Amino acid sequence: MSTLSRLALTTAVLTGSVTAAQADDTCERARVMVILDKSSSMVTGSIGNQTKWDVAKLGLGEVLATYEDRAEFGLMTYPRPNQCGPGGLDVAPAMHNRQAILGALVAPPPTAGNWTPMAQTLDAATNEASLAQGGNAARHVILITDGWQYCVPYNPATRYDGTDAVGRLAAMGITTWIVGFGAEVDAAALNQMAVASGTAKAGCDAQSQDPGAPNNCYYQVDNAAGLVTALTTIAGAVVQDEACDGIDNDCDGQIDEGLTRDCSNACGAGTETCTAGTWHGCTAPAGRPEVCDGEDNDCDGTIDDGNVCDDGNNGNPNNGDTNGSRAGCACSSNGAPDASMLALLAAVGAVVLRRRRRA
Repeated sequence: MSTLSRLALTTAVLTGSVTAAQADDTCERARVMVILDKSSSMVTGSIGNQTKWDVAKLGLGEVLATYEDRAEFGLMTYPRPNQCGPGGLDVAPAMHNRQAILGALVAPPPTAGNWTPMAQTLDAATNEASLAQGGNAARHVILITDGWQYCVPYNPATRYDGTDAVGRLAAMGITTWIVGFGAEVDAAALNQMAVASGTAKAGCDAQSQDPGAPNNCYYQVDNAAGLVTALTTIAGAVVQDEACDGIDNDCDGQIDEGLTRDCSNACGAGTETCTAGTWHGCTAPAGRPEVCDGEDNDCDGTIDDGNVCDDGNNGNPNNGDTNGSRAGCACSSNGAPDASMLALLAAVGAVVLRRRRRA
């Protein structure tokens, strides 16, 4: 969305002239291309008593059920048509695409003859119009692979070609997420790809070559639950959550709804709410004038500071308690008038009384 468009929308929100439909029109949903390995090892390899292919389908189906109405999802598989042909488009990105994507995955890969041209397929994604186009919408690729960069005959010089391919996607503004599926993946290459894409996990070991290492930079999954967890984490990062900016970030037709955050002042903590791109209404308690009660009423860090008295008149000068303006008024640290001051006042009062009697 352009700066002028955002400014116009924010102005409309502030003046109350924006409608839910208009808010929804301003939202640009993220576009996500799932690139799924369809090599033969996806059916010859298994996890538990299921093929990797079936596990992948189930995992994708579960995650898409949650996120298909929050982002545009599409599908590419590789190789295409077979052996080591670069992958191609199966389903163009769109909202509510779960059934279309699962339908494209009904036919499994052959049990032999399909290899793993990851880099070639990532390069094909750079030329895929349904991903490359899309205005200012965020664009993402999720690569799911169970193997190495591999064609027959194998050329070891191509092992890290995927890193350069990810870099070319990044140069187009497309973010790539890397998911390694099973123990036969090339952890060294996938780690480098995750680093190049900017999606490496915090504190990871980019030099790791072990799929079983606990701190790989990419998402290593070894079972169905792990795949769902990884895809859910990625999808959660891809979709836009609502932010306090006067924009319908999550594309639900409402602006800045349900946003609160913690706030505080010298007197304590509270919460504030976002409306029309602005935080306001902090519920933290407000300070009060200091009185002699053993409390830090004005929240300056000192209890009963200054010449304060409280004789039950709450600082009302008309009642003789001026909250510091009456000469000699003081308060002890326990919230009661200072004993020495009271004694002095009593002595003065006695002298005054004797003089009156003499008169």
